[in-house]
Amino acid sequence: MYKLLSRTLWTEEVPCHFEFRNPQPPYPLHSHDFHELVIVYGGSGMHVTPDNSELVREGDIISIKPGQVHGYDSVDHLVLMNVLIHSSFLADENNGLASIPGYQDLFQQSPLKNRNAPICRFRLNRLQVFEVRAIIETMQEEVANQNLSWTTVTGAYLIQLLILLLRIYNDPNYPASAEKNNASALIKYMEKNYKETLTMQDLMDYASMSESSVLRTFKRITGYPPFEYQMRQRMFAAVNELISTDREITQIAYDTGFNDSNYFSRCFKKFINMTPREYRDEFKKDDN
Repeated sequence: MYKLLSRTLWTEEVPCHFEFRNPQPPYPLHSHDFHELVIVYGGSGMHVTPDNSELVREGDIISIKPGQVHGYDSVDHLVLMNVLIHSSFLADENNGLASIPGYQDLFQQSPLKNRNAPICRFRLNRLQVFEVRAIIETMQEEVANQNLSWTTVTGAYLIQLLILLLRIYNDPNYPASAEKNNASALIKYMEKNYKETLTMQDLMDYASMSESSVLRTFKRITGYPPFEYQMRQRMFAAVNELISTDREITQIAYDTGFNDSNYFSRCFKKFINMTPREYRDEFKKDDN
């Protein structure tokens, strides 16, 4: 068994790092001197500790404290987002997190105590997964763009993420059920109909919401305005078609809701920073 050390990962003054594993391969037992939040984005696998193993699947959250030992086995298209958090960030008493109920359960920073403590795990519902992923994507954009005060902003979003997880840990139904069901239905409607030419009135009528409520719901849950979220759904579908099929790019454009292949190519390049053909060629080169 080996130990991963923060000094091999933290070369700048940033509170966290991201490791997206798609797919996550089997991984031997190991520990680390930093905190790791694992969000299961898809697939399944066995999360292994020295004492037992448990099945994990989409929506599971695993909070692995410094000194705790774990690994993965029997993976089946397991997709993970690992948020690696520097221990100094969680040890900072000024961030106000330590007073929140459940904080010690999830984020205790004592390796000696952690070694014999069970690894904490809980599940997110679909709406909660949306909210968690939206915050993480916003943090990744801050890290990638490195605009003015990006480390401070990243830390602020990290606190927002941890508070959200603590709220869910303390109340698995957070937010309230009525709000959750209505908002979840609206997001599902957009995802199901992402190829269609939707209007704001369509969304308002479907969810029986005002325009401001629709805008607020999409921004809070997905991190994006509704039609930007629709565009991202189209782009994700196009990426999947480009790497998994040999269909003509013009046909992929039509299949993902575009009436103009040139407009599709411009949108794709803005989203991926490559044209669809360049992306397909690059993927094939990496695959070889």
